[in-house]
Amino acid sequence: MSLSEILPTVNQLSHQDKLRLIHFLLLEVAKEEGCNLETEENLDVENHLLNELNSTQAVVWSPQTSNEGIKALSDLLNNAQQDKKVLLQ
Repeated sequence: MSLSEILPTVNQLSHQDKLRLIHFLLLEVAKEEGCNLETEENLDVENHLLNELNSTQAVVWSPQTSNEGIKALSDLLNNAQQDKKVLLQ
């Protein structure tokens, strides 16, 4: 089975299942390289991280919705334009 055949199915996975897939692939690649990353402690950490991720909400911040961010970007652009004018003179 090729990657192009698998990707549509991967896109349909839940967030948690995608994380499990990443973990599975990491362990498989490590095994192929001769490393064994799978221990009881790692499994406990994985479960803890998955539980943490399930209990949180993603917060996306954008300077477009922040007055301070908008002013900072505007100031940065104005300063860059002024510096460019000075260099061209």
